[in-house]
Amino acid sequence: MFFAIITLSIFFFVSGIYLSNSKTNDTVDFLSSTYDSQKEPLIQYLSNTQEVNSTNSQSFFKKIDENGTYLTKTIQTNNNEYVSLAIKGNQYYLYFIDEEGNIRKEMFIESGQVSINDFVFFNNTFTLVGQKNGKPYILNISDMGEMNWSLVINFQGALNSIKNTSGSYIVGGWVIANGNSQAYISEINLTGKKIWENMYGRDREEKIVDLVIDNNRIIASGTSNSNPEKQNDLLILEYSREGILIFSDEYGYTTFHENPNSITQDNEGNIYIGGYITTLNEQEWKGFIMKISKDLEQKDTIEVEYFETLSIKSLSRVEEVKVYNNQIYMLGVCVDNWPDYDLFLRIINPNGVLIEQKIYGTNDQEIIYSFEILPAGEILGTGQVKDSNNQVYPLIIKTDSSYSIPQKEKP
Repeated sequence: MFFAIITLSIFFFVSGIYLSNSKTNDTVDFLSSTYDSQKEPLIQYLSNTQEVNSTNSQSFFKKIDENGTYLTKTIQTNNNEYVSLAIKGNQYYLYFIDEEGNIRKEMFIESGQVSINDFVFFNNTFTLVGQKNGKPYILNISDMGEMNWSLVINFQGALNSIKNTSGSYIVGGWVIANGNSQAYISEINLTGKKIWENMYGRDREEKIVDLVIDNNRIIASGTSNSNPEKQNDLLILEYSREGILIFSDEYGYTTFHENPNSITQDNEGNIYIGGYITTLNEQEWKGFIMKISKDLEQKDTIEVEYFETLSIKSLSRVEEVKVYNNQIYMLGVCVDNWPDYDLFLRIINPNGVLIEQKIYGTNDQEIIYSFEILPAGEILGTGQVKDSNNQVYPLIIKTDSSYSIPQKEKP
């Protein structure tokens, strides 16, 4: 594929705010809004597609003509096949998408008193996690949509993340135990039997949002408000592969909530966490990227190499972070003129130095939730569009290999 050579690039270097482990009273300038920090419900159903005009056949910005539907988590399953979780009301589907953004197949998952937060594809089956009737829930189905097994964990709570090993699944979330919300993690075998579980709690609320696995350990990121200020701090938990808690610590400001959305790891084992900080009233927010040394268990506190808040427009939020070819990719949303949400892509090197930044959007409100990096380096992302009548539609975008989407880029 022809790679466009960019002869002139203007990089807006973003000043990072580097935090110390101890709480500080520093402040950050924000734009006030009426934003509610809670995400909308998960995904919904797809069928016909409507393509927004694009002059580049290698890139697109597609609004799917299915009112009341949006797409969250997207993963690659096979060559030129991607699967996205779709939600419409209380109905959950998986949609099979090719690299051109076409919906090839839709698969009904479940409906009713259930929510699905994450899924993986392994051993020709899909395993999904979330909540059913107020309790943590795991569902395993074949690639044809037939149920193989399900598991409801006997606590009030929910599962937010799932990763697979060579012969099991690691799930993380939260449960109510001893009257408090506690961070919950468990290993489940391929037939749905629990191998071990671990709960971590203090005096208020601890939750796991996302996790990563390497050969010797499991690292989970989440939130804790068991602190004198009773606000959300970023929570880091490290476990052995046998589920033994090795390390725990928190990180954050006294004047902000820290809200992680995604965690990933490079080939050396260093950890990257993306999300957003908010003021205590949760109406003003900025995205952040954080790098933590791989040697967690050798330290008494988190060894943070950098914590950078992102000045991408007045408001911003990192939704997902990935490492690819020794570069860190962030995709999220940003706002200057409320409520005109746009999308941003930001790429940095492991030291936090900016490589590329793009902003995409139209006159509607666009939100991105998940993305994959294609073999030729393009970005395929999924989310939602909200029009001027507050009607929500699924969104599928694809950049070219230079991360461009002609006629959809903004300064």
